[in-house]
Amino acid sequence: MPKGRSRRSTPAPTCHPEGDLTAWPEQRYACDCGEELRLVRMSLGVNDWAHETLSGQRYRDDRPSLLREDPARWWDELRRRMAAGDMRAAQIYSSLSAAEDLGWNLWRHYHHPATTLTERSDRQPPYCCASPMWASPDGWVCRVTHRLFPYTCATH
Repeated sequence: MPKGRSRRSTPAPTCHPEGDLTAWPEQRYACDCGEELRLVRMSLGVNDWAHETLSGQRYRDDRPSLLREDPARWWDELRRRMAAGDMRAAQIYSSLSAAEDLGWNLWRHYHHPATTLTERSDRQPPYCCASPMWASPDGWVCRVTHRLFPYTCATH
């Protein structure tokens, strides 16, 4: 191909959504840890979903209470158990100190849905460019062109 020329691009598809553009009913989910979850906007500038508990938590701190309250005492207790020959304490110490050195937080549990608690709608999503659209916090999104179509108000 000669310099300065580009390949001919195929024309972008024209979006013509077909179907109901109202928002889905709110869904509730359950996490493996037992917490009830809901979908919320991921962050102010991001048009995507995140899961959080009904109290607004996206993760749970699963550290033992002594580690939360007095980390130095918890580590000292673990070292004392290791010195007494407790192999399980040695395994915990080895894993956690390596994880801590790498900046990992093994005690943080991020909530993810395991089951749906609410009835799923039998309604089909709208289609655009021969594909089902994606329900985002701001409206329906065409999966081909990524064009956003704001939700319409339900008329009942």
